[in-house]
Amino acid sequence: AILVRVPLREMFPAALRRAGRGVASYDFVVVGGGATGAVVASRLSEDRGASVLLLEAGPRQEAMTAVPAACGALQKTPVDWARRSAGYGIGRGLEGGQVNLPSGRVLGGSTAINYMAYVRGSPKDYDLWATLGADGWSWKEVLPYFKKSQGLSAEGAPAQAVQSDAHGRQGPWGVSFRSPPLPSVSSFVAAATEQGYTLGDYNSTARSQTNAAGRGVVSPHQFSIKNGQRSCTSKAFLEPHMDHRRSLTVSTMARARRVLLDGKRAVGVEYVDEVSGEVKEAHASQEVVISCGSYATPGLLLRSGIGPKKELEAAQVDCQLDLPAVGKNLKDHLYLCVPVSGLGHTTAQLESECTPEGAGFQRYLETGKGLASTSLYEASAFYSSGLHPEDASRQDGQISFGVGSTPELWSKNFGIKDFTADNWRFDGMFNKDVPSSMLIATLNQPTSRGEVLLRGEDVEVRHHYLDQEADLQMFMAICKEAVKLLEQPSLRSEVKEVLVPQVLSRQFGDDLQSDRLWEAWIRSFAQTIYHPVSTCAINQVVDPKCRVLGLQGLRVADASVMPEAISGNTQAPCVMIGEKVADLMAAEHGLSLQS
Repeated sequence: AILVRVPLREMFPAALRRAGRGVASYDFVVVGGGATGAVVASRLSEDRGASVLLLEAGPRQEAMTAVPAACGALQKTPVDWARRSAGYGIGRGLEGGQVNLPSGRVLGGSTAINYMAYVRGSPKDYDLWATLGADGWSWKEVLPYFKKSQGLSAEGAPAQAVQSDAHGRQGPWGVSFRSPPLPSVSSFVAAATEQGYTLGDYNSTARSQTNAAGRGVVSPHQFSIKNGQRSCTSKAFLEPHMDHRRSLTVSTMARARRVLLDGKRAVGVEYVDEVSGEVKEAHASQEVVISCGSYATPGLLLRSGIGPKKELEAAQVDCQLDLPAVGKNLKDHLYLCVPVSGLGHTTAQLESECTPEGAGFQRYLETGKGLASTSLYEASAFYSSGLHPEDASRQDGQISFGVGSTPELWSKNFGIKDFTADNWRFDGMFNKDVPSSMLIATLNQPTSRGEVLLRGEDVEVRHHYLDQEADLQMFMAICKEAVKLLEQPSLRSEVKEVLVPQVLSRQFGDDLQSDRLWEAWIRSFAQTIYHPVSTCAINQVVDPKCRVLGLQGLRVADASVMPEAISGNTQAPCVMIGEKVADLMAAEHGLSLQS
């Protein structure tokens, strides 16, 4: 059927559209106030004649989320969904053999608890999306939406790290570099250039280029940080408007249970008020937009009877629409932290700069400067191992630099089993006098695919990590490339040693060119870097405008719609998706957006 769109403000006023039989009614109901949902709700509500309800399962942002260096302490707290998954091909050295799967349960979603790296991926990633049938999603077509949201400050950035025409300066989402740069980060970047990488802007067309050895660009990180504080999507897109823009209603502590359907049309959302326990409904006269992330979005669809018919019947859910790809094609990025002695920061420096009692932390509170002003996840070099089975030129590797760590990061966040001085090199990792750091090797282009299944009020996540042998081979090559950086002149004099855990070296030795050692290290201690995608992929679950196939009035807007994984961190692409989907909806519904 062809729908004729009439501007809503010309049909009837917003106040009337909210009324009706004791159930709140809006033009648009957006479920999930995270990286994408906050953007969609904010942009749609720029038309003051529209009415938009945003439902968020968690609370408003808490004060501690604002301090960038506190990011690690936010996991396994009430603002984290704190899901766990069997490790499948990894997790042998983790508690219960399970991997922690953090995601934000707070306004701002995972942008309120993540490590804030602003990375778009390679332009080739988006051109591949378009080749796969995602019309309108090529690099050239999505770049304006990246720029629209971004308010970049380049203070402290190397000149080569910013290609000016690739960035926005006036957008609401603050993006910045650490200023001034840390000496150890400058040494890491210099070592990468000595190894053949090019200092450049990894968020521009420069990212597409690699040399014959597969080495691409390197740069200090761009961060979603503004004036020394986390710039999450709630702070950037919602807080300036939510208490006085009448077209926008934000309900926190409101957990969606199912999408309400009238035949093949979405008409609202049933949700639980997590404070009172009351089950409520919100009706949508135009559209429901699901933005709950790559785990919870397919979960909500499945609980609503939208998904593989046999799985729904097994879960005793009436099938409303047989859509086999819901929850399938799950991809994620794995990373491995390699501790290094002699480079980075001492535990004494970390305590002074990053704990509330420290003198350095007090200076940070006064100035917005200092070690605590970022996540300590400081720079990345992008690499192609040449081993990707579908395209040898894919940039499958990201080699990053973290300037320090704490025992809690390894034991709590990573969930490492038997994390003791007998098994790990505590003398080098946590020394008050000798600096330490981490090389972080990330597999950005896995070929293994997992799935999300319905389990009661939440989901079961099956990642099937390293199910494909090619993934292990790429990952080991990336790890070997990472440790080569330590041999370069800019790092050689600073680095004392790579701190291979004794629990591994006792059995596999400490030869950093040994496949046996790297495989054991990866299968024991690799982690998710929290970038799940593709569980409601374009042209499988949604069309290129992110409308759910076979239904009217229902869209998905989050990382789950990505046709393929990108070669980098996912928060910036999620915000871009929000900008683009809001623009598509505005065009269809005759809305006037302000910017």
